[in-house]
Amino acid sequence: MTFQLLNEKLLEVALQNEEVFAKRGSMIATTGEIRFAPAHSGNGGFQDMAMRAATSENMGLMSATGRGTVLYGRRGAHVTIIPLRGETLYIESESVLAFDSRLRTGTYFQGNNGGAMGIVRGAATGQGLWTTTIEGQGEVAILSEGEPVALEVGGGKTVFVDPNAYIGHKGQVQSAIHTDVSWKTAIGQGSGESFQLKFTGQGTVYVQPSER
Repeated sequence: MTFQLLNEKLLEVALQNEEVFAKRGSMIATTGEIRFAPAHSGNGGFQDMAMRAATSENMGLMSATGRGTVLYGRRGAHVTIIPLRGETLYIESESVLAFDSRLRTGTYFQGNNGGAMGIVRGAATGQGLWTTTIEGQGEVAILSEGEPVALEVGGGKTVFVDPNAYIGHKGQVQSAIHTDVSWKTAIGQGSGESFQLKFTGQGTVYVQPSER
């Protein structure tokens, strides 16, 4: 299976009797012998499907199998390919375009990452209490408003991100809410960036050049 970008908004997936999962309604065109079928949660199994039914993390997927190519796109959004090499990608389900069927999907409670602060982070990003995980060996294509930037975390380097520009992260990364509240903020003379996401550990954080 090969993922490649035809341009910044179109993903081409080449299949050789393989299977790929993609957001339902994102198929643009096909060549060869490709079959489509509805899919609920990728390779996450029954537990993942049940958790998605109980949360807002329903991805609404379709699978494509066979020999040929499939083009995917979604409402003119920018497409980026993220390779996973035994890592876990944490990302909102609405930002997932397509992924290799070898990858496993799951749901993750934001409170697990920093307790109450993890819940605050979920609220600050607009993601709520749950997010999607994708892990294993394979490729993931994500959607963003404009071309995203991959910020490396590690070697003692801390990364601060605007919650509204955050897309997702991978690797052994810990997150927390960082506040910069002072008397100037209270009277409306602050920077306007009072709340930020603070990332430490080892991994990569993805941000987009647009605030939701």
